[in-house]
Amino acid sequence: MVYDRTSASDWLQTARRAARQIFVEGMPWLVYELPPAPFDRRSATSLVFETENTVRRVRTFPADWRSISDDDLFALSWNF
Repeated sequence: MVYDRTSASDWLQTARRAARQIFVEGMPWLVYELPPAPFDRRSATSLVFETENTVRRVRTFPADWRSISDDDLFALSWNF
């Protein structure tokens, strides 16, 4: 199966729509679950932390990540 840029962009935009926004030292971060890509051999959902210049992907995260504090959530971003 071949995936074009449009379908990859749609996949990412769909995940970003459900993002939680947190602020760390005044910088906004989007945090969202990213389903596995069809070509991802790990086949696991990732928690993505994204800001203007940085993207972090965490593969092991708590199911209740939406309800933990911003500080605790951001601390998870270092577990990649």
